[in-house]
Amino acid sequence: MILDHFYTYINKKSILIFEKRYIGNIIQFSKNLLMYNFKMKFYNLLTIFAVFVLIINSCGESTDSYIKSAEINIKAEKYNVAIEELEKAIKINGNSDELWALKGKVHFLNNETELAINNLNKAIELNPKNNVAMYFKAFAKYYQGDFKEAISVLDKLIEMNSKNDSAYVLRGNIFSDSDSLVRADSDFKKAIELNPKNIEAYFGIGALYVNATIYDNAIEYYNKALKIDPNSSEAYINIGICYSELKNNIEAVKQYTKAIELNPKSALAYYNRAFAKLELGDKVGACSDWSKAGEYGITQVYDLIQDNCN
Repeated sequence: MILDHFYTYINKKSILIFEKRYIGNIIQFSKNLLMYNFKMKFYNLLTIFAVFVLIINSCGESTDSYIKSAEINIKAEKYNVAIEELEKAIKINGNSDELWALKGKVHFLNNETELAINNLNKAIELNPKNNVAMYFKAFAKYYQGDFKEAISVLDKLIEMNSKNDSAYVLRGNIFSDSDSLVRADSDFKKAIELNPKNIEAYFGIGALYVNATIYDNAIEYYNKALKIDPNSSEAYINIGICYSELKNNIEAVKQYTKAIELNPKSALAYYNRAFAKLELGDKVGACSDWSKAGEYGITQVYDLIQDNCN
């Protein structure tokens, strides 16, 4: 029997997970899922690939083959191999702050946060104005929960480059997580002012409105995100959650279905759509969606199936 329901932010991108509480069974999601979204949904890889040309040009031909090999292995998510290749390049040119920054980012993608910070610190030591190293150091500190240090690094980064919209978004996320909502709103809006196509900023403001239970406004900002990226399944998931909270489960199902059309393996979309269907009396459909959610990674859902679908 359903007792109540609530929403949890996975990150301020913001992919919201619709959780339901059952007798004897509280579905919870760990920080591992948070890391998954950072690795696969944020713009880490785009930043990494964009900097490869700069590194190759600055480091010389002797490191070229190692850098190109690292790029190939990063794309294949073979992070340990990529790190080995970058270490070879660093042995040749240990004074390249770009190489140290790149290696730090790969350590971060490989869930090696302390190693990431050590390498990023080395990059900053070599070049205190390395924007990329500072950004990812702040990101790593944020992930560790050291909000104070993350904000301090971002303050310095923004002081050096006041037009860095990504820095404003990341700082806005940290302010949001630390309940400094006015400052978060200010940073997200500054990011949009600098770059009207920064989709992360629209997600951030949408999350603030969800937190304030102003769901119509949240929907407005998620729709703005969709104008930038019509293929954002996450935006449709978030809109669906807003409609679920507004008790408009028919519209919620439509939104989750759009998310699934864009990403047929979206465990979150199936998981959330199941609850909307259940509210509409479609228990068979709900159980089918839970099964899909489990198949695509939310294994905790099997307890729900056992308790409610037999």
